Amino acid sequence: MQKETTAILDIAYPNVKECLDNKTNINRWKQYMSKFIQKRQKELYSIMPSKQIYYSAEDVNEWYKATGIDKKTINNAIKQTYYAKMANFNPSYAKDDSTIALLCMVKYFKDNKMNNELMLSLINISFSGKFYPSVFYKSFRFEPAEYVMDYVVNHMLSNKFDLIKTGNVIGAVRSVSETWINSYSDRFKDFTDEDCTYLVQQLHNRIDSFIHNIAVLYYKAYEDKDYITYDNDDVSEDNYHLADNDSFRLERASQNAIDEITHKGVDYTNCKRSSNDAIKFDELKSILESIFDKQENLPLVREYITLLIALYFQNNTSKDVRDLSFISYSIKVTPNSKNKYVLRKKELLDLILLNNSEHFARRRSRAATESAYYRAINAYFALTIQKANK
Repeated sequence: MQKETTAILDIAYPNVKECLDNKTNINRWKQYMSKFIQKRQKELYSIMPSKQIYYSAEDVNEWYKATGIDKKTINNAIKQTYYAKMANFNPSYAKDDSTIALLCMVKYFKDNKMNNELMLSLINISFSGKFYPSVFYKSFRFEPAEYVMDYVVNHMLSNKFDLIKTGNVIGAVRSVSETWINSYSDRFKDFTDEDCTYLVQQLHNRIDSFIHNIAVLYYKAYEDKDYITYDNDDVSEDNYHLADNDSFRLERASQNAIDEITHKGVDYTNCKRSSNDAIKFDELKSILESIFDKQENLPLVREYITLLIALYFQNNTSKDVRDLSFISYSIKVTPNSKNKYVLRKKELLDLILLNNSEHFARRRSRAATESAYYRAINAYFALTIQKANK
């Protein structure tokens, strides 16, 4: 059977492109993703991949409704591919309309250099039904015991694991998907049906490897009962116990800060302390109120806060956000850094500010002014994190 068909490119992709050319559909999709992430935030932002992250038929239907993409058109395209009538075709999920539609979305944002939307679409496809939920179920038919997974994460995973580098499940999977898309740019350009099957298979394989490698260590720890000694470690105040290792300190400090923000809103005292000559109290207050009033900003704020703390932990001997060194470190602006997590933090700051401050969009052309905005936002969130963890 020839593999030279281009039904997905010729039939499915034009429908996806037409729908995403409409900014209203993109905005509706962003709102969908905000709700999707918010609903699963505990599992997505956990350091431990110990809970399944479900993707239901209802999620698929809501996705189609949000984007305006036509499910029948996608299925019609799949029927015209070289593999459509092959009963045992592998990968079978290349016949799944949701998977193919999401792949076309990724291509659209990549082709149009819409990087923020591209990153969000990578999260979307990675946590859709045929990827993370599927491979997690394959590796863990029964939900992992948290006390065993805790031992694995803190005693068996080295710094080479994306989970340790990023500090949470969503960060690790995003890192895996970024490597995937950067590795196969040519496949996205040609986008033949064979390219599409290869792309979805490679993404599946990479997420599968991420989960499988952790599962191997999990079952080893479970069989060897290594976690029993760990569970009985000294838990006095003079020793670090489960909740006080770096990973759990990070997760706990981040969650405390999010709780502070969602329950109390803008702290005017911290706002006043964070303002500067370029961004006065009233303007900073207005920006922060806009950020906190929009539900879709919460996932961005959560990721930004997590990175702020993680970078401090990574570069300081103190692992306590209550120290004064946390404030001084967090306020620093490092425009020339090539660290991908510093770059991601800046990317998040830009996205948050551009969506919530017209003044920033107009004034950011001056490097000094842009830095002043960054310092003000960094200072406010650092002070909030510190207050929330006292």
